[in-house]
Amino acid sequence: MAEAWIVRAGREDDYEESIFKHNIISIGWSAAGDLTSRSTQQDIKDVVRANYPEVEPRSADTYAIQLFAFRSRMRVGDLVLLLRRTSPDVAVGWITGSYQYRADLGRTMRHVRPVNWVRTDLPRSVLATELLNLPALATIFRINQPDVVERMRRLLGGATPEAPDAAADQPVTAQESGPFVNLQRNLNYARNLATAGQHLAQLKVRAFEVDDVFRAAWVQAVAALDHWVRQEIRERMRRLAEQVDAAEKFQGFGAFSMTLGLFQQVQQGKLTLAEALDQQLRQTHSHLTYQNPNKIREGFALVGNVNGLWDRVARVLSEQAGDGVKTSGIEVQQQLREIVHRRNKIAHEYDEDPQNAPRKRPIDAAATTQTIDWIEQLAGAIVAALEQE
Repeated sequence: MAEAWIVRAGREDDYEESIFKHNIISIGWSAAGDLTSRSTQQDIKDVVRANYPEVEPRSADTYAIQLFAFRSRMRVGDLVLLLRRTSPDVAVGWITGSYQYRADLGRTMRHVRPVNWVRTDLPRSVLATELLNLPALATIFRINQPDVVERMRRLLGGATPEAPDAAADQPVTAQESGPFVNLQRNLNYARNLATAGQHLAQLKVRAFEVDDVFRAAWVQAVAALDHWVRQEIRERMRRLAEQVDAAEKFQGFGAFSMTLGLFQQVQQGKLTLAEALDQQLRQTHSHLTYQNPNKIREGFALVGNVNGLWDRVARVLSEQAGDGVKTSGIEVQQQLREIVHRRNKIAHEYDEDPQNAPRKRPIDAAATTQTIDWIEQLAGAIVAALEQE
């Protein structure tokens, strides 16, 4: 039975042009070398650990799992969905050949599977259910929904089924209603705005400035990050309240202040400690914004060890990218500040281009999509970094 796979586009500027031109899909980790003769997961794990000695063992194992999936689990006839970087749309195709190792496509495009690309412009909204629980840091991911292949066959065959209602198709579990899934829902809304802007641009709509739709998506993405940080802190505070040694492990949690009124309600059994902490956070932190890197770090200091947080986040992002490009904590913070600065310019100052006033700064679907994707990956890296301690 055919399976469906999601693959994230590589970060190279010519990645999408190259894979569509050559009818292939490619993933990173080129330093692992030729995997043609390495058919088992243990074989690939051994070669990955040998060629990535500086990478944390857990990250190296993640490389191996994904390379094994690409090398051996993907089969001819499987569906592949490419999350593009230059567009909010998704490319869809069918695997047509076995694993290949190629040295003629550039330094980072060595691991290759032949693909028959059928569409490169499928709106993400059509895949709302399939993309809802996609791991933020995964390059390749198998979709565990049995009907997705047939649904895509109908869609690609000419029928156009409506985008599925995730809430109607699947029961909402505690995990699905958690902070990170809520972040993904909010970011998907931003992606839908970017899709709308792209389609309006193609139609050459002149009734208003279409680029403002991309700006609205940018603002929504930053708001989604802010909201996620707030929810994540509250969720972690509630969990820590159930641990007897939490105050000893995390200084910020131990120093958190709660009103005497809430404390008495806990003593009287009217509230649990977790409920009281939740109320206190709502009262004292609801006015805070979590967009600036320093504020995000201060917020997570309540629930975890934030020593060297941004360096740890940068390491997660670098290792999970799989393309050998390293980034630093300073660079991660700077990129976030630039994104937030652009958001503030859009929301409060017209987004004027200082080099070409009074015109606005250029913005397009590619830049907006990459910003949305980066915010999702940043949040995933923050979670991973916090869980390392």
